[in-house]
Amino acid sequence: MNKTHNRDKSVIITGATKGLGKALSLAFAKAGYEVIGVYRSDTLSAKTLESEFQASGLQGVFIKQDITQNGTWAEFDEIITNNPNKHFTLIANACLPFIPKPIHLIDWLEISALVDVNVKGTFLIFKRLLPLMVKARSGTVISVLTTALNPPPKGFAAYIIAKSAMEGLTKAVAAEYAARGIRVFSVSPGFMETSLTSGWSEHLKALTVSRDGSIQQPAELAERILGLTENSGTVGEGENYLLDSI
Repeated sequence: MNKTHNRDKSVIITGATKGLGKALSLAFAKAGYEVIGVYRSDTLSAKTLESEFQASGLQGVFIKQDITQNGTWAEFDEIITNNPNKHFTLIANACLPFIPKPIHLIDWLEISALVDVNVKGTFLIFKRLLPLMVKARSGTVISVLTTALNPPPKGFAAYIIAKSAMEGLTKAVAAEYAARGIRVFSVSPGFMETSLTSGWSEHLKALTVSRDGSIQQPAELAERILGLTENSGTVGEGENYLLDSI
């Protein structure tokens, strides 16, 4: 794979420093992209990944930004507005950890927190990037969904509500912007054992794995997403690409 930095391409990844986000940051950087990684709170993970980038000669910057807040985005805005690159790829990957439970045991605040990150956060970052993409008549927008959307497993109500709304938002963006030179699609991975599922019991993890058939590896999924992004034949008019088999 070409590791020469391609100054025409930047990738913006939310939830960029752990799990699938970290794997995406490394995969795209090694393919020559400039990485603009966004994380919410885990500064230690961000610093560790920055050190890994520096040691490997990879191009990237990691920004601490709560994407659910309407307030100051000064560092992010400065980076994207002054970026000379002609083509942005956005991967909306951020998600909160959650513990599956029956609907009657869920507090609305649990649902609201997941919706805030998956839907409000994605919406706010779309609003910042889409005008730049329209001006350049170029760009790729990718939302990370889940194979759990169809059919939904028991106990995943809060997560399913958030991801379903995110899917609707992605399709709405495709309807408005796909004809303006911007590819818009989503990807749906299966179960991964990451920080998002670290609070699950072993029994619950085993049930989920038996449903999905296997545990998927973030590095392999990141390469699949990179392949879809790099393939000029990938249709981007709101499609959802299942990544449930490697």
